Amino acid sequence: MVKEQMKQNRRRIDKCKQYADSLIKFINQSPTSYQAVETIKNTLLEHNYLPYKPNQTTQLQTGDRYFYVKDDSAIIAFEIGVNPLSEGFKIFGAHTDSPALRIKPHSISIKENVIRLNTEVYGGPILSTWFDRPLSLAGRVTIKGQEQFHPETRLIDFQKPILILPNVAIHMNREVNRGVEIKADQHLLPFIAICDQQDLNRNWFEQLIAEQLYLEPDHILDYDLFLYDTTPGCIVGINQDFISASRLDNLGMCFSGLNAMINLTPEHEFNGINVLLYTNNEEVGSLSKQGARGMFQRDILESICLNLGGTRQDFLNIFDHSVMISADQAHAVHPNYSEYADPDHRPKINGGPVIKLAAALSYATDSKSAGFFIELCQAADIPYQRFVNRSDLKGGSTIGSIVSAIMPLSTVDIGNAIWAMHSIRETGGVKDIYYLDQVLKLFFSI
Repeated sequence: MVKEQMKQNRRRIDKCKQYADSLIKFINQSPTSYQAVETIKNTLLEHNYLPYKPNQTTQLQTGDRYFYVKDDSAIIAFEIGVNPLSEGFKIFGAHTDSPALRIKPHSISIKENVIRLNTEVYGGPILSTWFDRPLSLAGRVTIKGQEQFHPETRLIDFQKPILILPNVAIHMNREVNRGVEIKADQHLLPFIAICDQQDLNRNWFEQLIAEQLYLEPDHILDYDLFLYDTTPGCIVGINQDFISASRLDNLGMCFSGLNAMINLTPEHEFNGINVLLYTNNEEVGSLSKQGARGMFQRDILESICLNLGGTRQDFLNIFDHSVMISADQAHAVHPNYSEYADPDHRPKINGGPVIKLAAALSYATDSKSAGFFIELCQAADIPYQRFVNRSDLKGGSTIGSIVSAIMPLSTVDIGNAIWAMHSIRETGGVKDIYYLDQVLKLFFSI
């Protein structure tokens, strides 16, 4: 009996590491929301999902799998189960973006014979963590199309360290370890090269982009480019307890939902409509056509109902028997800063998924939606935890309350516990990926 239990534990540990390695690979392929959606789309195509057009008139039926991409950076995927209109939607929602530094249109700034890139802060990163790291660029480039006024987009990723943002020496800034203000317009201009300003072509940066994409520079119209850390994610700890990686918030949740949904066995029958809803721009408030405050997700869900033979009234009724798990990473209590955690709500790394609650409704969780998720965890034999912010500290928010205001369905906000949220490298738990995977597989299978 003891030997069998040891074997089961060993298998679970191996499975956890396998999930962690897969997550790290997914993150390495997804330096921005554009690459993340491309990676997700390609994975869905490999699992027989087809592109969906909202105006298509093809009648949907049980077993159909589709996906829809919005602005290259948000995606909805769905599979039709049994009794879809009467059983409703089972939605797993997350966001594809992470805090970062974005390149400005007039990108070049030269000082002391060093070529620097102009940046603007996107979201709320821990700025000090961006210094002294090998950095690269990735994102999207808009180019002239085959027809005038119909530009095309190309994804770009330099995939190698081409930038560095050096700190100033402590000998020149003796107060650095006491906390010094980082001025975005002065200190967040990463270095890309040394040059003689007289010899620098004003389109130098566009030429770099053109070479990367095998284009002529005059074909480039504009770009959405972000810096990222080129150091790959890894498993850390003497017992391999931790994952250290960039963009765990929130690619960790995107990976979990995708992995759970595509790995349902084809012969398994489930009720309703399984949906992945991955929006962009959560880190800056979600107010965009591809964000959670936009209407594209509601329009797609209505289109699904109509193509199932339902009516507008069927669509309005469907929310009463639909449910959403809104997934964004949660705060683990930090041993070195434990005073920031609520005295009675102290989520731990590798303690299972965290249910998040806020009286101000920055999270959508209520007792009914929390109860649904608790029963899922219990049925999957997985531990769960609770997070409530310390009462005198303002907490964060995510897409749960936004989406459930646009589409009035029961919603629970959850996440895995991590440290250093919004750092250039965050730390999570190896076991937590496995735990959430087991819960989500059950969610999509019922």
